[in-house]
Amino acid sequence: MSWSVAYVVTNERLKLHIAILDINSLHLHEEIIPELVKQLVRSIKAEGCVRNPIIVDKESLVVLDGVHRVAALEELRIKRVPACLVDYNSPNIKVCSWYRTISASTPERILTHVKQTGSSVKKVEEFDENIVGVSPTVAAIKFGNQTFLVNSSFRSLKEAYKIIQRIEEHLKASGLRVKYETELDALRNLRERRVDAVLCPPRLSKKEIVEAAVSGQVFAYKATRHIIPARPMRLNVPLNLLRDEKRPLTEVNGELQRMLQKRHVKRVPSGSLLDGRRYEEELYIFEE
Repeated sequence: MSWSVAYVVTNERLKLHIAILDINSLHLHEEIIPELVKQLVRSIKAEGCVRNPIIVDKESLVVLDGVHRVAALEELRIKRVPACLVDYNSPNIKVCSWYRTISASTPERILTHVKQTGSSVKKVEEFDENIVGVSPTVAAIKFGNQTFLVNSSFRSLKEAYKIIQRIEEHLKASGLRVKYETELDALRNLRERRVDAVLCPPRLSKKEIVEAAVSGQVFAYKATRHIIPARPMRLNVPLNLLRDEKRPLTEVNGELQRMLQKRHVKRVPSGSLLDGRRYEEELYIFEE
């Protein structure tokens, strides 16, 4: 173990190790969205703290969730970040994908825009989600009871997500609304006609994610969505504790430990709303 632990939350399905880490020791597996980083920079500066820890694989130090928080802290020239380290090999951690919902258009127009990016589309009567991510099937697009495959030759899933990114950017530039939602939310919104279409991307494996991150070959943004049995929230780690990179990490984590030991930890069931977001995981909220 190359990091010191400040606090451990023992969940029945997964241990959560809370620690402050050096940002330069981490590996990112996704690109960032610059607009989100700007929003986070403003929020972190205004609050003077990092509210929630990033999620990190304790073996490879790959960031599973929180790449934008890392980028925002780097923008603020802060070199350390609060993290929740987990065992990524645990079968209780699932890798899913973000579905893209598309609004403000018709099926014909959406398919036309997709073809304008160089991909072809093919209607299928029966949809097998396992073929998505197997060349040449980059993704699938659902419209009510119709499904189309989006085809374009690719050699890796990294290339497949670059094609999806190109499609998204073209749709947005053409005035369509594209949002990232969970599979359940996206398909429910399609059934209830709140959106016009859903783009279903391929799912990545844990091995592909770690290998890409460690080698520096990051995927396009919003390539993965990790479902973790539980996560700690509202640590509210002050920026002053993260600024001095010359201070030993053991000392910094000792101070974080004393700070967290004074808090009451409230366990909240999965499916709960917190700060406007619904979480599929159980939450451990550190109340001050």
